Amino acid sequence: MRTPPRQSSVRHALWRGAPVALTVLVGVGYLLAVGLIDGAATEEHPLMLGVLVLAQAAVLLPRARTPFLSLAVVVALDAVILLLSSGEVSIGTFAVMVAVYSYCRERRDRPHVAVPTALALASIAVTLVAVQSSDEVPGAWALPFSIFRGAMAIALPVVLAEIVDGRARLVEALRERADAAERERERLAQDAVREERALMARELHDIAAHHLTGIIVSAQAAGALRSRDPERAGEYIRRVESDARTTLNNLRQTVGLLRTESEGSLAPAPSIEHLPALVTDASGSGSPVSFSEIGTPRELGPLAGIAVYRMVQESLANARQHAPGASCSVELEYGESALRVTVNNEPVPAERAPRHPSRDGFGLLGMAERAELIGAALRTGRTSDGGWTNRLEIPYDGVES
Repeated sequence: MRTPPRQSSVRHALWRGAPVALTVLVGVGYLLAVGLIDGAATEEHPLMLGVLVLAQAAVLLPRARTPFLSLAVVVALDAVILLLSSGEVSIGTFAVMVAVYSYCRERRDRPHVAVPTALALASIAVTLVAVQSSDEVPGAWALPFSIFRGAMAIALPVVLAEIVDGRARLVEALRERADAAERERERLAQDAVREERALMARELHDIAAHHLTGIIVSAQAAGALRSRDPERAGEYIRRVESDARTTLNNLRQTVGLLRTESEGSLAPAPSIEHLPALVTDASGSGSPVSFSEIGTPRELGPLAGIAVYRMVQESLANARQHAPGASCSVELEYGESALRVTVNNEPVPAERAPRHPSRDGFGLLGMAERAELIGAALRTGRTSDGGWTNRLEIPYDGVES
């Protein structure tokens, strides 16, 4: 999930200002402590040390634009603090940690370990020199103390910057992966739509070929009977007109669909009459499927018949994939004004549920394309008991025979 712009700007402002404010508090707190705590007055340069910390805070302000310069100045000021206090006052360490972290984060695309390493060695050397005049740090502990301070002030922020940077790279990689997956899904959906439209175009080729063949035969018969049997010739002419109108309507409905030429022979277009055989085949695949018809069958156009067949075929295929072993039912209800085709599958048995269930929706895309083509209404969704129902309603108005 991408960070909203406003939230990102607020976070950036906090990161830019909070360390500076904390550094100012360290400096002001030290100046107050000098005047309030007994023994603090023994420091030779108490006011100077507090001013140097405030100077560090000021240098941290432009660290996003000039990370190297800010780092170098902050470390130099910290070295002055160490020398003035004989290494006993470490109030400049926080600013150094912030500057090192910022430098590493701002230069994450380029090598950035060499500079902190050099500064760490310099800081260790300065601390080692400073504590030589200290009454608080024993001589035997001078080197370990200097190394520990250098590690805390510089090495620790480098490690933290690497961890944060690695997490940022991981998040960016996951975001790019999610974006790529979404683009792939959109591409697959578009391919599925194109494939379904190509299939409809091939089926339209069969339908148009059937009607055009009838038109040619009827026209030839009308021509032969025109002189000796005008009445029968007129019947053939009317049949030519009917077939031509049906073909024209089908062509108009599917205008713009492209037909692929990769397949040679074309199989007969399926229709409602083929549904019993389809149900029988589906039952033989391991899922019981029942078939029923209600009402008086009505003659539908070839495109509507194909749409019904493909809808039932895809619904049973989806049930077989996503609910293996679940019982299915196919029902054709011939109403007064429309044909309703309902395919329902019961919930999948728990022992046969897929381990990684998924619904890519590509089959539903094909159903929706066909429903829109013939002016039908498609409704799909999960049932209250956990099953799934697809329902196609085809109005009789406008459906050509």
